[in-house]
Amino acid sequence: MPRPIIHKTPEAKLAAAREKRRSYYARDRILKNRRELRSSNSKESREARKFSRDLSKAVAKALRRDEDEDNLPECLRIVKEIKDEMLAKINDPCTFVHGILCAYVKNMPDNSSTKADISIIEMPMADIQKLLNRTTAAQDQILNFCGVLPEWHAADSVSRFLRTVLTYLEDIQFLVLYGGIPDLTLAHSMGELMYQKGTRI
Repeated sequence: MPRPIIHKTPEAKLAAAREKRRSYYARDRILKNRRELRSSNSKESREARKFSRDLSKAVAKALRRDEDEDNLPECLRIVKEIKDEMLAKINDPCTFVHGILCAYVKNMPDNSSTKADISIIEMPMADIQKLLNRTTAAQDQILNFCGVLPEWHAADSVSRFLRTVLTYLEDIQFLVLYGGIPDLTLAHSMGELMYQKGTRI
């Protein structure tokens, strides 16, 4: 059993008591931040599900004008295909990006002199960028054919969804490349990553 600390002066005893209180309140602050983060994450998850539902409704509304897909303009068919492919892969931007981050963290080597494989983040970014490029081209065609009508808004919903996911991943990539793992860890623990805040583009 360790010997109790004996303070020889009243000043030392007072300083030790202050340090003990400071440590207690710091721990209390950390626990409070964690509770707030959990609460905001559940709210973000509800918002992400609503965003996904609204996206599906917008595309369905635009495509409802002609139920026969063979008669749809080519650009609308492309947007519908991209939307289906996107929702099959992603569904919820925050959950998707969190999964990518977890995969990256699991890949971190025990030896701190080597870095984790950044391609775990960059490969999904490249896939999403390809989908976004196709969506943007189709959206431009829809604008030329229809103007800013429900068809264009449906394509814009798909485009914004993809840009949101891409921005979340770019946020993590930037921290990894320029701040390193300490900055990424600090931002994540404070709930400062864009996907944790549920920021929409």
